[in-house]
This record gives sequence, C-alpha cells and structure tokens, in this order.
Amino acid sequence: MNSQADNLAVTSNLRASGRLLGAIHVARVAARRMAWSRQTVVSIVVLLFSLLVVFAWSLHGDRSSKNFMMHIVLPIYLTFLLPIFSLSYATAVIAGEREDQTLIYLLCTPLPRPLVYLAKFAATLTVVASWTLGGLLAITAVAGEPAWPVFYRLWPIAAISTVAYVGLFQLISVVLRRATIVGLCYALFLETFLGNMPGIAKRVAISFYTKCLFFEVGKDFGIDLTRRRHAEQFFSPVSAETAWIALAVVSALLILAGAVWFSHREYND
Repeated sequence: MNSQADNLAVTSNLRASGRLLGAIHVARVAARRMAWSRQTVVSIVVLLFSLLVVFAWSLHGDRSSKNFMMHIVLPIYLTFLLPIFSLSYATAVIAGEREDQTLIYLLCTPLPRPLVYLAKFAATLTVVASWTLGGLLAITAVAGEPAWPVFYRLWPIAAISTVAYVGLFQLISVVLRRATIVGLCYALFLETFLGNMPGIAKRVAISFYTKCLFFEVGKDFGIDLTRRRHAEQFFSPVSAETAWIALAVVSALLILAGAVWFSHREYND
C-alpha cells in the first residue's frame, strides 16, 4: 500500500514538474517573440524621443528634483511612457497569437489554460518591466544629479503600476481581437478624460492611484497640492496606503479575471 502511494506521489510530482517546465518554455518563447517584435521598435523610438525631451530639459538652468517630477516624470513618464510600454506588449500577447493563427496550437498542448495564461503574463511582465523601469532609469540618467533621489523613491510605484497595467491590457487582449486599438484609446483618452473629471469618477483609472503615490512622494521634494488653488479639491487624492492596496487588489483581480476568461473562452480561429 505504501509503495503504491509512493508511486502515485512520484507520478504526481513528475506531472507537476513537467507542467512547470512547459510553462517556463511557453514564457521563454513568448518573451523572445516580444523582444524581437514591432512593439520593440515602437518602444525604442518612443523612448529615444522622450530622452531628447529630457536632454533639452537638462540644459535648462533651473534644474531640481521638484521640477524633474513635475516637468518630466508626471507628463512624460507617468502619463505617456508607462501606459504605452505596457499596452504595446500586453495587448499583443494573446491577440497577436490569434492574428497569426498560432493560438490554437498553443491550446492543444497538455498545459492547463490558466497555466498558459500565467506563463504569458510572466513573460509580458518581465519584458514590460524592463522597459518601464529601464525607461525611468534612462530618463533619470539623462536628467542628471537632481533626478536620482526621485528615481529611488519612484521605482517601486512604477513597478506596481506596471503590474496593474499589464494585467489590464492582457485581459483586454483575451477579450477583444483589436486589443491594441482599444488599449490605446483607454490609455490616451479614457484615463486622461477620467483623470480630469472632478469627483470620484477618476478612481476607476489606474493612473489615479499612481498619481496619488506620486504626489505623496512629491511632498518630500516640495510638491504641495494644498498650495495650488483648487488642485487638491479637484484631484481628491487618497492616502498612500489606500493607493498601494488599491493597485495590489486591482492587479490581482485583473490577473484572475484574465485567467478565468482565457480558460473558458472558445477560440476557433
């Protein structure tokens, strides 16, 4: 009896290890495909253009950590680069497989669908994080000495926001065929529109909680919304603790929703 139980345990462990190795292989292949894709070309162009803007700013005489946050990080990095890098890859990870008609072959593997989805998510998050965090590092290096204290405080915020954005855009990739167009509309229009609305409507946007953390850090560098007329009342920020919890919960829910949807949806093309 004990021998039979041991054999069953060994077989179960072998299956589990086989699935894990299969998931790692899926993630590795997905990451390699994303690294050599048109999304990478777009990301390079966008980053280079942003670095030119930062370089022009660095030549200005009035350089400070506060100005770096308000003139570079907020309008260029948080509002533009962070969501663009995320949607460029995350919206294509599943939708791209469908367009290339290779998704059906992936689904025919013995790997459970949720594991396939999580492997794809891990690959996407790795690639996107290298761009979002690397991009923040690059603009900091170009901006010079006043930017480094800001970088050390902001990179964890960029990291959690990256997880949330990748979770959102990969879910869109599972649900919709033209996920890139929808994701672009969300990032450039919907979040901007909601972010400029008074009241609590803006709290459905990921960027709202990212900006709450940004302004909380900004207090240590002289950024004070209470000194700006109507700014604090209009923006209505939540506490840093609430923003961290919101981003973590939203990220987990988006990943779970994507895995569930991917597991139950029929893909016939």
